[in-house]
Amino acid sequence: METTIGTSTKMHETLISLRKRASELASQSEDEFLLADIVAMLSGKKLPCTYSKEEFANVLNEADDDFRAGRFVTQDELRAKYDL
Repeated sequence: METTIGTSTKMHETLISLRKRASELASQSEDEFLLADIVAMLSGKKLPCTYSKEEFANVLNEADDDFRAGRFVTQDELRAKYDL
């Protein structure tokens, strides 16, 4: 039992130390994408609408492809569909 508690305590201390170090590094940056990624990692979840640079580039490329192929809906079509 003591070994488990000791290991658990060490792991907890290590995680706290890593979180402090990541926070220090984040405080030195002004890169919004990096900071959003760090917040997501520290909180254990990805924030809504938070993309890495690569993910964002992929999403934009997909949107461009859809637009060029005519796979889009105009605002007027949306208004008519939802009676707005």
